[in-house]
Amino acid sequence: MIEFFIAKKQMLERKKQSILSILGVFIGITVLIVSLGVSNGLDKNMINSILSLTSHINVYSPENIPNYEELVKNIEEVKGVKGAVPTIETQGIIKYEGHGEPYVAGVKVVGYDLDKAIKVMKLDDYIIAGKIDLEDKKSILIGKELASSMGAMVGDKIKLITSEETDLEMTVGGIFQSGFYEYDLNMVLIPLQTAQYITYSDETVGRLSVRLDNPYDAQELIYDVARRLPTDLYIGTWGEQNKALLSALTLEKTIMLVVFSLIAIVAGFLIWITLNTLVREKTKDIGIMRAMGFSKKNIMLIFLIQGIILGIIGIIIGIIVSLILLYYIKNYAVDLVSNIYYLKDIPIEISLKEIAIIVGANFFVILISSIFPAYRAAKLENVEALRYE
Repeated sequence: MIEFFIAKKQMLERKKQSILSILGVFIGITVLIVSLGVSNGLDKNMINSILSLTSHINVYSPENIPNYEELVKNIEEVKGVKGAVPTIETQGIIKYEGHGEPYVAGVKVVGYDLDKAIKVMKLDDYIIAGKIDLEDKKSILIGKELASSMGAMVGDKIKLITSEETDLEMTVGGIFQSGFYEYDLNMVLIPLQTAQYITYSDETVGRLSVRLDNPYDAQELIYDVARRLPTDLYIGTWGEQNKALLSALTLEKTIMLVVFSLIAIVAGFLIWITLNTLVREKTKDIGIMRAMGFSKKNIMLIFLIQGIILGIIGIIIGIIVSLILLYYIKNYAVDLVSNIYYLKDIPIEISLKEIAIIVGANFFVILISSIFPAYRAAKLENVEALRYE
């Protein structure tokens, strides 16, 4: 194909401009893929951390829920539901008298049916020290940050005072790390029977924490769960409870993509400048080719192919470098980031569909940037092109 060889020759003749155009496309692709991969990963990590010790669907009532065992069985019959954990929540104060000054802090006290929580929520996976003792009703689980703040270790005695003015001495049975800073600092977990005792709840619970196989199915499954419940109970999803946070994450990602997309537009502009300059410089050559029998279509294809080749080279290099950077960030940059952010690792999340959309959008910009200079070159008549020669 003669147009391809002429286009290649012109690119090699103008190496600096060609490299600059390729560099622009490469930077645009790399920034978009890497930023989207890290952003998706951090968003998913934050959501998973928030959901680590809480429910996907909440079943609750203004008054406590009696006969909750039967409700749990009904809920667990719904396809897609992993299980329901009877739960009581209250506010409290913990007092710890270690070797130094006494430590006093307000905490959120959550009472779980620990046996169910282990099966449904994989609670034992979050324990980093000690263990969950199902027999010891005075055992308390505290977060890593709280343990660090007060200097407590497994086996230490702490005093728990609830909002109902109940005073109880507990033993630190284990230390958990959920990945969400607020939980690890301000939440303690106790057995359900102990929570019922200190809140005077008898054989009732405050809510049922429903966990799903896929938390993103909550909005669909909430109707199936609701049909199996009495009409006097209320029900809500984790998305509704965290609506402000999810909206903020969506807005943040949208703004980021819009800003970084400007780099792709600049890359297209570089290709447009390169081809436009080339058309001006090659006016005489275009006239000679037209006189030799080259059609307008041939001339247009020469410049269009040149722009597309520059873009494709930039896209391929950008994808390769992006994947290498994402691999490095995921496996080797955790020490740098964990000192600043509350992360155990750097999550990366990007799909082939998202990469395809980024590549497609960039290719569209490149194509548009190539068409106009190519069309301008094709419009030149041989007489006009050779007028001043």
